[in-house]
Amino acid sequence: MTTELKGKLEFISLWHPVKLFTDKGEIDLRDYYFKLFEKLNGIKSKMDTAMNSITICADENSDRVVKYENDKDGILILLNNADGSFGMSNINAYLPDILQRLNGRQVIVSVAEDGITVTNNPDEEVFGLYYTRNNCCKIPDDKIKTVCKIGTSDCCIFTAAGADGFECLKFDSPTARHLLDRYSKKEMNASRIGNCAILGRDETI
Repeated sequence: MTTELKGKLEFISLWHPVKLFTDKGEIDLRDYYFKLFEKLNGIKSKMDTAMNSITICADENSDRVVKYENDKDGILILLNNADGSFGMSNINAYLPDILQRLNGRQVIVSVAEDGITVTNNPDEEVFGLYYTRNNCCKIPDDKIKTVCKIGTSDCCIFTAAGADGFECLKFDSPTARHLLDRYSKKEMNASRIGNCAILGRDETI
């Protein structure tokens, strides 16, 4: 049996509540994820990722197993080679990266007994950006006020001004983590996690 949850995602880190604002109230998605990782610990599993989705689930045909530790010293979530040889995929990196991309957006979370998938809600129309310099995205001049709402109390926290004009930092993972931490501590004037999407790379813009 699969439970489908729909709502607006707010992600700071795995140390903070991973909030899903639904029609029935606020849900902390960590309750589902941590329960899943406990169940999959030591079990053959797989992780599938795409631009706007991630699936983590048991898979008896996988050549990797979950290693999960969650205590006061840290959160460790890996997919290690099942045969004990060197090699792993770091769920600690992939999961936060996808949740950061989906931040502020309407998402669909499918919770099964042995897996979870989170993806964007295709019914939501959002503004899309391209990587234009490293992992920064140039913001079109006509969107600075209408989408990013610069200079207002509803300004997006990922908007930055530089020598090349305004850029979005939502999809630059290390910088985004820093901005989200400041946002959580109310250390910035900007007040909104924008719901823009990343479309790919276009360095000709």
